[in-house]
Amino acid sequence: MQEFKVPSSKSISNRLLIIKYLSQSKEEIHNISTADDTSLMKELLTQIEESPNDIFFCHNAGTVTRFLISLLALKKGIWRIDGDLNMRKRPIIPLIDVLKELGAEINYIEENDELPIKITGGKLIRAKTINIDSSLSSQFISSLLLISPYIKEGLKIELKEEIVSMPYIDMTISLIKLFGAIIEKQYNKITVSYSPYTFKETLVENDWSSACFAYEKLCIFKGGEIFINNLYPNSLQPDSTAKEYFSLLGIETKFKNNGVELSYNHKLISKEKELEFDINPCPDIFPSLVISSLFSGKKVSFKGIKSLEYKESNRIKSMLEGLQQIGANVSLEEDKFIINGFSKQVNEDIIIKTYDDHRIAMAFAIASFKFPNIEIDNKDCVSKSFPMFWESCYS
Repeated sequence: MQEFKVPSSKSISNRLLIIKYLSQSKEEIHNISTADDTSLMKELLTQIEESPNDIFFCHNAGTVTRFLISLLALKKGIWRIDGDLNMRKRPIIPLIDVLKELGAEINYIEENDELPIKITGGKLIRAKTINIDSSLSSQFISSLLLISPYIKEGLKIELKEEIVSMPYIDMTISLIKLFGAIIEKQYNKITVSYSPYTFKETLVENDWSSACFAYEKLCIFKGGEIFINNLYPNSLQPDSTAKEYFSLLGIETKFKNNGVELSYNHKLISKEKELEFDINPCPDIFPSLVISSLFSGKKVSFKGIKSLEYKESNRIKSMLEGLQQIGANVSLEEDKFIINGFSKQVNEDIIIKTYDDHRIAMAFAIASFKFPNIEIDNKDCVSKSFPMFWESCYS
């Protein structure tokens, strides 16, 4: 059985790094992600202690940027945060507005409503119930929750109905509880008391988002067996729902030997001619699931796509362009992304423009097993989340 090596979860790793930093613990995080985003998070947390009043440059790392904004609003000092041109265009306004409600002093340095910003930290003291627009990113709420055990008067968040990636918020809550903070969620309200973390030695599980490219590979070949280590049925990761989604396309998932065994099983394929996937809770599996659906012989619709516009690239646009290049029958109808097999055969060389988006690069790289005329314009961008992707892809 082929082994497909995936990195550890950067979503969990980045949250653990914030929790460990706040706890001032020396305990180890084992199997921490080696992805660029996590390396950047570690570097910037070290920079807080070694280079106060410096500029924290976050490149195009949304999680790092948003988590750091709240952390520096909590910590005394004068801080500046910036990012590259893509990060400057990604949403941060709802998070900054709420932090200001809680007493933070944050100012835009150049243009209103985008990076760079200046934070005068150490002023989060107000106790109140807050509302935050999380229709664009769940990271706003996760960012607030991670620091909330250190707000002296606690924090209450009232969730609005339209929340993207709610399972990522649940992941944050679970990790906060795991390390001793007092947090309670009832219906649409989250309450956190002042309760500093007690960090302990921990092991990070491997990344379900990256595992999706193994599922994609089996969907394309319609056969084979793959083993992935360190994945579990009770995962905190929202993208573990991939096992249910991909089962409708014929991929069987069995948990064995501290990991998963994946195999193609045509008996599992849904009898429905048309499928619909809601990717609101798990937007990162969208690129791999779209390519897989292309080879399914079914019409497949994807709803809950709004947040895809605000990822490392506009993933709706990026996927649409790439799919049209390889001859896919793809369309947008209202708030749905629809794919229905191929409309033409393309024989000429194709260069997929990734817009420096790691997941676009990886999804089309797997597609190149069937389309050897595909070239990826920036192969190195995969290091953002999956440094060993090319090794795993061709093993």
